[in-house]
Amino acid sequence: MLGREVDESEFGRLDTFAVPEPVLCTFETSELQALCPAVPVIQPDVYDMTLRYTAVSAAIESKSLKLWLVTFRDQRIFAEYLVSTIGRTVSALEGVADVSVRLTQNIRGGLRETVSWPAPVPD
Repeated sequence: MLGREVDESEFGRLDTFAVPEPVLCTFETSELQALCPAVPVIQPDVYDMTLRYTAVSAAIESKSLKLWLVTFRDQRIFAEYLVSTIGRTVSALEGVADVSVRLTQNIRGGLRETVSWPAPVPD
């Protein structure tokens, strides 16, 4: 998608490119949005997101990531499902390993929620 106009129909696709050796990649944003599924009106949940992974043989093209994340703004989804969806989708990409995702929801009603994927395994 890099370097060309992208049709809106392509927004749900993650593109990758080859890397010559493994590198640790981190993407951060404070603009991830999804709709609160608990209320019938349009009430966006806004998140800070950190996505970290090892690009073993492929890295995620950032423009495709941005456009993929935009697709969540029209979905009614709880943070717990959103973090899992992001983590599982990125983990399924070939050439990518050790994926972790952290979402921190903006304060609403005096509460701040942080969810992480994968979750630590309890003792």
